[in-house]
Amino acid sequence: MAPKKLVAIRVDPVLCVGSGMCISAHPDRFAFKPDGHADYVGRELDEATAAEAAELCPVSAISLVYEETEGR
Repeated sequence: MAPKKLVAIRVDPVLCVGSGMCISAHPDRFAFKPDGHADYVGRELDEATAAEAAELCPVSAISLVYEETEGR
């Protein structure tokens, strides 16, 4: 099976409570938006960093989105 390709890193604004755990751990990749929720701001997708931030998030608001390869 081919490795999955990461296509996006999302922070769900409904789930995000603005704890800042992702920002504290990776200030070069995550930042607060004006509404107080976190957002991924890295210039490139960094799977390892995003996965670690997702684990740190107390409300599981961070998700990694992979390219759909089923049926190809």
